[in-house]
Amino acid sequence: MNHLSDTVPEACGGTDLHSMNINNSNFYKYQNKNCSKFRFHVNFFAIALMLFFLSQNIFALSGTDDFIDLDLWTEVTETIPVIDEDKKSYLSDDEISTRVLKDAAWIISGMIYGFDIIYTPLDLSRNVDEYLEVTPIASIPWGDKNLEIIDTWAGNGKFSLQVRYFMDEAQITRIELWKSNLFPDAEGMGTVSIFSGHQGRVESIKTGIKEALRNYLRSRITNKPREINCRVLLTQPPYTILDAGGYKSKVNITIKFTEITPYSYY
Repeated sequence: MNHLSDTVPEACGGTDLHSMNINNSNFYKYQNKNCSKFRFHVNFFAIALMLFFLSQNIFALSGTDDFIDLDLWTEVTETIPVIDEDKKSYLSDDEISTRVLKDAAWIISGMIYGFDIIYTPLDLSRNVDEYLEVTPIASIPWGDKNLEIIDTWAGNGKFSLQVRYFMDEAQITRIELWKSNLFPDAEGMGTVSIFSGHQGRVESIKTGIKEALRNYLRSRITNKPREINCRVLLTQPPYTILDAGGYKSKVNITIKFTEITPYSYY
């Protein structure tokens, strides 16, 4: 097959341009009177090709499919009042960074791999206590080189951190497999007392997952189930604030139900 750059001069020089196969399509023979028409086809093809690759670059640079950005914060002091006078209330730099990076790894793992959920709703009439188990399906390793710190800042008794995690092709594929109309989306708000300590932040996210499940099932199941088994994926970074003496986290998830067990089975 001839290159386009080799054929344009011949087409415009007055001699016949022999038919070429480009993408299995024949270009008819052109003479001088068709020179401008040929240029139009070539230019249109070049512009269309340029726009296609430009759109691909814009899509790649958007970060939607190849990395996750996450903003986190943690207190620089213990959230539970320190009674022991010999124990310091302020955390060391190592303690602060370790806390926030562990939270980052847990959340990012939930956005890539998801969680296995076992949930038993509270049922006072049957004397059944509420039970919630949230287990990561897989976790990014501690010290993962694909996790980078983009920015840090401090103020108002908090240390804040922005991180970026670069995903590999296998991780991107895992997320893509969740994008199906078969798997419903849900949203919930979880609240945990500040006296739970720093782990209250993660616990508020777990509670947000539970509330998202309840919100989705409330209008779809008449009778309270005995147990719910499912997998969920965090579709957005949870938004957590400290308000009215508690951690509050807004959580968005996609759900893959495994089994919803009614009481009639027992």
